[in-house]
Amino acid sequence: MIASELISKVAVSTGLSSEKVKTALNNFQNIIGEELNAGREVQISGFGNFVIVSYPSHTVLNPRDPKQKIVTLPAKVAKFRPHPELTAAVKNTTADKINHDNKGPDTKDPTDNGIFISYVDLSNTTVPKKILALIPEHVARHYQAAPIDLKNNKIIVAMIDPEDREAIEFIKKKTGLDLDLRLCTQSDLNHVLDQYSGMSGELKQIVESVGDDELAIPKDQEKKKINANEITETAPAAKIIQSIVKRAVREKASDIHIEPTEEQVIIRFRVDGILRKIITLPIEILPALVSRIKILSSMKIDETRLPQDGRFQTVIDQSEVDFRVSTFPTVNGEKVVARILDKSAGIISLEKLGFRGSAFKMLENNITKAHGMILSTGPTGSGKTTTLYAILQRLMNEKVNIVTLEDPVEYRISTINQGQIKADIGFSFASGLRSVLRQDPDIIMVGEIRDYETADMAIHSALTGHIVLSTLHTNDAPGAIPRFMDMKIEPFLINSSLNVVVAQRLCRKICESCKAPLELDQANSDFVRHEIESLPKNEPRPEKIQFFMGKGCAACENSGYKGRIGIYEVFELTNDIKVLVSKKASGTEIGVQAIANGMVTLRQDGILKAIDGLTTLEEVWRVTKD
Repeated sequence: MIASELISKVAVSTGLSSEKVKTALNNFQNIIGEELNAGREVQISGFGNFVIVSYPSHTVLNPRDPKQKIVTLPAKVAKFRPHPELTAAVKNTTADKINHDNKGPDTKDPTDNGIFISYVDLSNTTVPKKILALIPEHVARHYQAAPIDLKNNKIIVAMIDPEDREAIEFIKKKTGLDLDLRLCTQSDLNHVLDQYSGMSGELKQIVESVGDDELAIPKDQEKKKINANEITETAPAAKIIQSIVKRAVREKASDIHIEPTEEQVIIRFRVDGILRKIITLPIEILPALVSRIKILSSMKIDETRLPQDGRFQTVIDQSEVDFRVSTFPTVNGEKVVARILDKSAGIISLEKLGFRGSAFKMLENNITKAHGMILSTGPTGSGKTTTLYAILQRLMNEKVNIVTLEDPVEYRISTINQGQIKADIGFSFASGLRSVLRQDPDIIMVGEIRDYETADMAIHSALTGHIVLSTLHTNDAPGAIPRFMDMKIEPFLINSSLNVVVAQRLCRKICESCKAPLELDQANSDFVRHEIESLPKNEPRPEKIQFFMGKGCAACENSGYKGRIGIYEVFELTNDIKVLVSKKASGTEIGVQAIANGMVTLRQDGILKAIDGLTTLEEVWRVTKD
């Protein structure tokens, strides 16, 4: 769509004159440009983010001649990252407006002078190898265009930018065929691009193309300080790490595990909270792999006896991705774990996280309070930080000063003052919080409350007119009270400062491509009915109790699950709860009173989501078992 068409459409839908619309759009563009030029990110609630992405200089294959390489210059590019709600709206609108089977991409709508490119959902599409062979992989990746079918001597090509004339003309010349264009999302395009070759084949080809002597670091060099230049981007170890990293991001893994055994190196990815083995490599390559990762993460590559932490950033499929790296010496060599932080995903809203019903209302009411503490509790990897950032997104505006203390900083947002804890130099949560209070904050986020000093500072910050967000490790929401008491915090301080506690777990979602009804056995059925009958009176009951499961298919790699969703319990300090806190009641007593007050438990929330077909009872039992 060109600018004149956009102006015309906006004028028709708003009733404004074309000149006023043109002026408004120009002003909108100028404001965003000024903010980006100043180095600030532009966030528009429900719409998306405008950011500047810095692309470093790197070497790539020449799309016109794969035997040659070209060097790209460093560049700063403005990028728009749509909000998930906008993406869903565009998908639904496009799908409703254009019938893919009856209208070709060049079919004109009678109400418009523009040409429509129909949208295609490729999330569950498997493209035959003979179709993929029509466009070489390096060309498809470079121009972000993938072949998905061949009809009437035309290649049906999916693109995220169907107006890229350079890409269209080059692919036409390369294939000698006309193109039939389709619009798709970046994630769907990656799904097709990944079908060119699996990682196992790619790594096998790299390993087999060189000898063991080239893969391993010479023994006489192991004791010396390894020169970083010796493991360049063209070295086998570097190529293997690059392949592993790309595959992990494309499979939406949260962690990469490189684990040495006596005879081999095992590569595992954590996807949807579950570790799965990807490939094994010769043990001889371990030192080179670890050294390459240390170089990327700015670690000491000659220190193999002590654990180290580092971080690096790269651009994969036009998205910035951060990796938080940890090394750990074992008897078989150094084990490496890299946590993947995909910045393109953005901050997810509370609704998208899975908050619902009375729990969502209770949390929303407490977010709007002028001061006090909001806690998120749960085990490691349960999404506590994601929940706090979703709350921050609700609170974020130009009228408030937000300061965070994190270890590490997982989501980098230019409009928030984010502090990275460095315990080795004395910059701890407690000392950092003391300094933060001198920065005139309105909202403070503390990554984790671990000790008395941090807890005491956080509570007194909440008492002095600040909103304080933090995390705590407890099994359930009411358990936050005895946890504070264990830290020697007085009950009257807890009652005066703590507003609400959220306990959470992450359940795997059922794959929509292979979802099927499931019949429960009698024991599970009776337990479920009992839990539903125990729901608070104001919580809606399901009209029909039906559960589902994933049979397993290509889309979910036969696991039956794809993606994750949170289950929650939200605990509010009402007056009767405060009476129990002042009496130093146990967590069990406080929990019983909270349920009587209308709190939906983690297990009950999980059962309701299982009835809605979002997850399975098996997953709910797995994450809520005592």
